[in-house]
Amino acid sequence: MSTIEEAGVDMPEARRIAMEEVRFNLGTYLRLDDGEFDEESLEYIFPIILRSPKLILDENKENAVDLRFLDPIEVGEISVDANTKDVDRPTSRQVKKELENYEEELHAAIQKALVRASGSSLSHLPFPENQYAPLQDILSEVILNGEITVASLELMDSYEDGEKYQKYIDSLVELGLLKRDGSVLRSGDVLNTIQKKDSFDGHQVRTHQEELNAALGRYFEHNVGEFEMVKRTLGPYLALAGYYYRRALELDELPAIKESDLREGIKFEYDGRKEQKKLFKTSRYLVQLEEVGVLTSVYQDGERHWVGDDTTFKRLKATADQLGPVTGLFSPALSEQQTLGESSD
Repeated sequence: MSTIEEAGVDMPEARRIAMEEVRFNLGTYLRLDDGEFDEESLEYIFPIILRSPKLILDENKENAVDLRFLDPIEVGEISVDANTKDVDRPTSRQVKKELENYEEELHAAIQKALVRASGSSLSHLPFPENQYAPLQDILSEVILNGEITVASLELMDSYEDGEKYQKYIDSLVELGLLKRDGSVLRSGDVLNTIQKKDSFDGHQVRTHQEELNAALGRYFEHNVGEFEMVKRTLGPYLALAGYYYRRALELDELPAIKESDLREGIKFEYDGRKEQKKLFKTSRYLVQLEEVGVLTSVYQDGERHWVGDDTTFKRLKATADQLGPVTGLFSPALSEQQTLGESSD
């Protein structure tokens, strides 16, 4: 069997060939990661990656003081035959698709992290009657009357298509919002705590509605697995807030973002007539996000910008490392990565 020593092309030459192919046919924004030699196929194989740079500015936001890179995104691989120098690579369409898939995955991961970080705030947003009504019915009954029977939930489900009430029971019990007592469900330890205190998780809980909001917030924060259901209700709010907090994670600070830029979050999430409808309603969504403390409007040079919430941002960073590609937004300094000269290929 041939070895790398017997190959007609060495690693530096193979890398040069591969990089030239990538530059001319896939794009100059792509780079190659460290390659390896496959002794069975007699090929050099290099992962194709995208590494996005970002400048770190000083306190006055005027001068660049550092350069950092987001974690590399692998979009395919390219191989070079060690004898013939033949190259096998993905098409530009395949690379584009990989980048689109990554963007969608990152987009969803940030929104999931945002729900977990700010569920108690998002629970104050107005919900349509048909969304989470069963959950609110159960919690409201227990908040006002102290208990609800399983039989009553079974009866309600008999009026609906499928189990719409009973499906919430296990989660509510697991989260300490309810506890089982035979055929009766009563306030769990967490709901009791909410009802006994004037504040919970940083939010005032002096009215029954505020108690319900606090309970819903705990449910949202701990049920990211049901994200598609949450997103059907909070979709445009998450599109706007998710766009903002992604920028914040990339910059590792809370920037003031133009309102026109925030609308890009809606454009990414929706298309066609739905996009136009959501864009028309964006002002209302922003007013409501400001009301619950997720975003705040500020004016700079006579133009309205939006700034995030420090507590939400800290909780988001503490949560994001559990949610896949969001960790790639936390990047070490250039000195810990590679120099400009090394990244120029």
